[in-house]
Amino acid sequence: MAKKAYYGLTKYLLLFMAAAFIGWLYEIICVYITLGYYSDRGVLHLPMCPIYGFGMLILYILFHRFHNAAVLFLGSALVTTAVELAVSYILEWHWHTELWSYREWPLNYQGRICVISSVAFGLLALFFFKVMKPCADRLFSGKAGKIVSVLMLLLLAFCVVWEMRLR
Repeated sequence: MAKKAYYGLTKYLLLFMAAAFIGWLYEIICVYITLGYYSDRGVLHLPMCPIYGFGMLILYILFHRFHNAAVLFLGSALVTTAVELAVSYILEWHWHTELWSYREWPLNYQGRICVISSVAFGLLALFFFKVMKPCADRLFSGKAGKIVSVLMLLLLAFCVVWEMRLR
């Protein structure tokens, strides 16, 4: 049982980091397309947006029993859009700040959410459920699981040391 739990934790660490990296790419592409320049959207010094990693893990908790692509897409799009809207209000109310704006995008609501980003989040969730999660399952099955688990822990250690070195 301990081996299964260990593999599970490192598998979800892999999924978290992969989703955070893909979210970082998504953000960079969006900024480049809409504003015409490169802007590093990562946190600290890593090419990651952890909110995407946490978001994907939350979506997994909510929807892992569903296999229908339409349910996964719509459910994920609705949940992420609701969270994005709520967070925008909290940021504005508590910290008097705006970290993103969709004012220039079509089909937006108060610049806080928009249909295009909702569709993108739904598609990213489908990619997670239909591609990333099955790939992670295969990586951690059999004898390769031990090697991948060790590599994930080494990657985590590298990320921590990298951040501490750059402070």
